[in-house]
Amino acid sequence: MRVVEDEEHSDGAPTLEGTGIRVVDVAKAYEHSGYGPDEITELYPDLSLGDVHTALAYHRENQG
Repeated sequence: MRVVEDEEHSDGAPTLEGTGIRVVDVAKAYEHSGYGPDEITELYPDLSLGDVHTALAYHRENQG
């Protein structure tokens, strides 16, 4: 799965393609709530472990 930005979804915020799940929500679950990648897949059953890692890597690379 890849990260996309679509003005029609989430006001253009980066999301994981086809899910509507925002990258920032995955990052917040990891960084602020203390969930591990496996636990995040339980919070967001549409995501695989690879999707979670993709979102976290995207977030790290694009923090400003």
